[in-house]
Parts: sequence; C-alpha cells; structure tokens
Amino acid sequence: MNKIKKALQKISKTTWILIAIIILGIFLRTYQLHNWLYFYPDQARDLMIVDDYLGGRADLPLLGFKAASSKFQLGAMYSYFQIIAAKIFGSSPAVMAYPDVLFGILSIPLLYLFLKKYFDERFSLALTGLYSISFYAIRYSRFAWNSNPIPFFVLLFLLALWEFLVGKEKTAWRWIVALGIALGVGVQLHTVLLILLPLTLVVAFGYYFAVNQNKAWQKWLVILLVALVLNIGQIISETRSGFKNTKYFVAVLGDRSPNESVGALQNLALDVICNAQANSLYVSSFQNKDECDSLSYLKNGDYVNFKIAEYVSTWTSMLIGLGLLIFGYWRLVYCWRQEQTEKKKIFLGLNLVFGALTFLVIFPIVSHNGQVRYFLPIIFLPFLFLGLVGKYFLEKFAKKSRWLIIGVIILAGLNIFTIFTEVSQLQAKTRSNAQYVVLGELEEVSQYIIAQSQPQKEAYVFGGQKYMQNFYRQLFYAAAQKGFNLNRVSRHPEDIPAEKPIFFIDQNPDAAEIGKYQTLPIEMGFKVLYYKNFGNVAVYRITN
Repeated sequence: MNKIKKALQKISKTTWILIAIIILGIFLRTYQLHNWLYFYPDQARDLMIVDDYLGGRADLPLLGFKAASSKFQLGAMYSYFQIIAAKIFGSSPAVMAYPDVLFGILSIPLLYLFLKKYFDERFSLALTGLYSISFYAIRYSRFAWNSNPIPFFVLLFLLALWEFLVGKEKTAWRWIVALGIALGVGVQLHTVLLILLPLTLVVAFGYYFAVNQNKAWQKWLVILLVALVLNIGQIISETRSGFKNTKYFVAVLGDRSPNESVGALQNLALDVICNAQANSLYVSSFQNKDECDSLSYLKNGDYVNFKIAEYVSTWTSMLIGLGLLIFGYWRLVYCWRQEQTEKKKIFLGLNLVFGALTFLVIFPIVSHNGQVRYFLPIIFLPFLFLGLVGKYFLEKFAKKSRWLIIGVIILAGLNIFTIFTEVSQLQAKTRSNAQYVVLGELEEVSQYIIAQSQPQKEAYVFGGQKYMQNFYRQLFYAAAQKGFNLNRVSRHPEDIPAEKPIFFIDQNPDAAEIGKYQTLPIEMGFKVLYYKNFGNVAVYRITN
C-alpha cells in the first residue's frame, strides 16, 4: 500500500489534469454508444460486408469503399479495423464503431503531446481540454465511418514526421515505423489524405535532404516499406486487374478539377469560407452544420421568413472562423519567421506546410461538394491557432490574462451547450430525421413493425422519398437480426400477397395533418389502418 501511495505521489499535477481530461473525453465518446449511435446506410452496408466475410460468404476484401460518385475504391484498412473489432466483440452496429471510438480517444493525449512540442504545459492542457469537449470531435468519434480516424492518424503522421526531421539519423526506429504506419493507414481513409499525406512527405523529404548531409536512406526506405506492406491488398488487386483502380483514381482527379462554371475567385472564396466555418465549428460548435453554406445563406437568405437570430448567429460564426483563420495563419507565419529554436521552428513550419497543402488539395473539390468534414485532417489546427493567439495576447496584455481565460470558457460553454442540445434530443428520441438516423430510435421502429406483423415473419415496407433513403437499408438489417424479413414495395404494389403486412414510413405529420394522412401516396390505392409516431418518424400500417 505504501508503495502505491509513493507512486501516486510522484505523479505530477499536470499528469493528473491530463488524466482527468482523457477520462472526460472517454465518457463523452462512449456514453450510450449503442442507443445514440448514428447508423446511416453506409454503416449498414459496411456491417453487411463484415458479416459476409466472418460468415464465410465472401473473401477478405482487398479494396475498401468507393469514393463519392466514382468507381475509385480506397484501401481496405478501415474494413480490417472493423473485422478485428467484430472478431473480438461480435458483429453489431455499435461494435463496428469501436475502432472510431478508440482512435477518437487516443487523439486526445496525442494532441497534448503534439502541442507540447511548442507550448508550455498550461497552454497544452487548456487546448487539449477544449478539444476533448469539442462537440464536432466527439460526434465524429461516436459512429462508424472511414473518415473518423483521420484526426488520430494525421496527428501521428505529423508528430512522427517532426521527430524524424528533428532527430535526423538519430531518430528512434519507433518513430520511423509510426510514420510508416500513419502514412500507410492514412492514405486508405479518405481520398484527400491519399493526396495530402504523400505531398507532405515529399516536401519534408526535400527539406531533409536540403539541410542534412547524412541522408539516412535506410530510414526513408523503411517508412515507404511499412506503408506499402499496409497497402498490400491494393497492390495485389491492381496487379490482378491491370491497374483498373489506378485508372479510376486518375478519372476522379479529372472529375474533381475546379468547377469552371463557379469561377476561380468564387471557388477561392468557398475554400476560405469553408475553412473558416470548419475552424469555428471545431473550437466552438457554434452553428452546428455540416455544409459550408454560410456564404450562400448570407447572399441568398430567405428574407421573407427572416429570422434575426439565425442571421446574427451565421455572421457570428463566420467572424469567429475568419478571425481565427486569418489571425491564426498570420501568427503562425510570424512566429515561424521569428523562432530561433530549431525544434520549434520545424514544428511551426510543418504545420504551416500541412495547412497550406490542405487548402490547395481541397480547392478543386470544394465547389463540387462543400462539406466541413473535408477539413478533418486539420481539426487540430484551430486549436494551435488559439494557442498562438493566446500567447500573443499574454505578451501584449499580460495584466489582462483573465480575458483570455474568459474566452476559453466561452468556447467551452458553446460546446457544452451544443452537447446538451444534442443529448436532449437523443433522450427524447427525436434526433432521427431526413439527415440523421439513430440506432436506438431505428430499433424501436423495427420492433414495432415486427410486433404488428405477428404471427407473420415477413412484411413489406416503403415510405416518403427522403426518409426511405435514410432508413431502408438499416431498417432491413435490424429486422433481419430478429429473424424477420422486410421487403421493399416495388412499383407494382398489386403484386404483394394479400395476407402480408404493409407499412409506410415518413416524417411525423403535424397535428393538423394527422387525420388527413396527406403524406401517404393515396394515388397508389392504400388505406391507413393505424399508425404510431416515433419522435420525428411516423409508421403507418396500411392495406391495399
């Protein structure tokens, strides 16, 4: 017992605070994971792929998922993460998210180690604490999606690369291997990283050989070798198919060229605004949106149904993001130029290069699909900007440090407010809508259909256009897990056997519409028997 007490006494206050931050981050990323899990059609598809492999109905996938609106497939590493999780814990929607949860949690201490390369303990702890409660970081750690591990592997990539650039030929082999792993896994998580990480490595490679006489060729080769080994599935697939996937990738690059109808200046504005909106969301969650629509909203807002609160909040979010983006990059460039310590100068330069390359890589595609999630590779950067701004404030206004503390508290408060708003909807079971599907709410819909179909073990289902696109695949999977078969109503409903139950799913109607059933396709000849609401979702038992 005395030995334990002595060991605990040796643990520094900083370490205890970091442990508390990590525990808080774990809680926010794991609480009610199953019931509050986002479960989209892509997640149901991925789960079926894993089930088919584990059930012996399919071979181990050599390639992963298709990039949006293309035939190009990423590497299969994310599927391997899910297969490993399913092997250990069993196959279920929540288990498929375990790797994402794990990497989301590990990104917290990794960010602290990363920030410590430049800031002192106080700044590093404060920024890491803010990241641990960042609603956006939490949200993208709580469901299964191939982009979710990006923050961890990007931080690992940059941290290991910094260690190599600083340590040179004396760099420990663990960092060399870690860099190879981060590169090999990262390029399989998203098309943006497939371009961004190798580009960053090329720039670092050029810098390394420009300033170092001892080339350490063997360590650069080990990095590439580790990355290639982790992509062996793609290599095998390419040799078998005549490099078909590579050709698809080249086609994707052509398809994602800048939209000529938008114009270069507007495309640049979209890139800047989207970057700024991402910065604002990552540190404050203010105006929780996925689309980079602030510019179009302010330009083409619905002034007939003018909402002053929404207008003001949009402007506020933009100003926060733009201020952080402009002032943050200015401080990053300024501090890099003024820094005399080699290690810190390399750290700042590496972040500057990575941020600039991210901006350039996303520039051609942002006009096609402006999404905040494209900036996940630099989710850490606004926290670095906050640190640089904070240091500048303390240098200029040392006696007014309380305002800096108040600013951090406000940002934390905005995140906490958004978290509580989300939790209140999840607890009320009203989160599922045209954009989101929550597993716990979906399972209640599935259980209701099964119960109302007894003693039948089969039913037919269809629904409102925007809802069936989100619910169909997951609903069928949930029913199948209970031994129940759901079939989609075809364009010829008259072919449905008369004894089979039929259900229609759509958004929950307003009170004035409940008796009218205006959402039902009356022209198809269906008659409503009864219905039940599940938050924002209504399930109708109908007959033809």
